[in-house]
Amino acid sequence: MKKILILLGLLFIVRVNAIEDIKIDNNKVIPSFNKNIKIYNYYTENDNINIEVKKNKNETISGDGNYHLDKMQNDFIITNGKEKYTVHVFKKYDKNYKEESYIKNITVEGYNIDFDRNKHNYEITIQDENNLNIDYELSNLDDKLEIIGNGNFNKTDNVIKIILNNKDEYTIHVLKTQNVSSLVKDEIEYKELSSTKKEIVKIIIITISCIFVFMFYYLLFIY
Repeated sequence: MKKILILLGLLFIVRVNAIEDIKIDNNKVIPSFNKNIKIYNYYTENDNINIEVKKNKNETISGDGNYHLDKMQNDFIITNGKEKYTVHVFKKYDKNYKEESYIKNITVEGYNIDFDRNKHNYEITIQDENNLNIDYELSNLDDKLEIIGNGNFNKTDNVIKIILNNKDEYTIHVLKTQNVSSLVKDEIEYKELSSTKKEIVKIIIITISCIFVFMFYYLLFIY
């Protein structure tokens, strides 16, 4: 019987010292208050809040009262000396707010383009690559990014378009150069072609000359 009375007394003491609820401007915190949950969030568009703590009679609570919000995130500790709860209050919160969408960085493997989000045109010179390894970092992971024209480069100006959400566009001009062996090969082919053209012109001139000589002889001696 004595043990039961001691147990009931302990339960009574715990009940007397318990915080039963926390509200801000008469609204519930997130998640809903539970004695076993020690950290909460609250979002408001106001500069001032009123923290209301439901407590047992004659209990002293630290953190209960009116407060001015100085920062975007304001942290409040609510305690009765034995239990301690933390409430993060976010000021000027707009439920319709969406994180700004932009490309934080663009990199091209093997090349330095020195990306600046306010600069929309870039130029690099390549040799034999058929495509480039392009990596990027977005401010918002839900954004849609599309890369157009990365591959099958020709010998002139190749254009790669990087488009964010179908509107914000960056352009990389890819200039492809020939290597030394290709240039030598092209030069040899050009010389061979030039030599062949000369031979053909020579033959045509000789042929025309023979025709004129034959016609002159025909008209002078035969006709």
